[in-house]
Amino acid sequence: MLETLKAARADLCIHEWFEIQALRNPNVVALIFEDSQLTYRELNTRANQLAHRLRSLGVGPDALVG
Repeated sequence: MLETLKAARADLCIHEWFEIQALRNPNVVALIFEDSQLTYRELNTRANQLAHRLRSLGVGPDALVG
């Protein structure tokens, strides 16, 4: 069972890992910079907004974004 769980986790992309973390711990601080901090929920919301904006501009899979 443990090996199956490890194998399933190995197949996840970083954004999938982050989504899971945001669902499990939405109110935990995920990011601190100087005097600002964001929870996993807030950071996930902002990441999704950015992703949708990039998609609306035509950015797709395998495109490099600086």
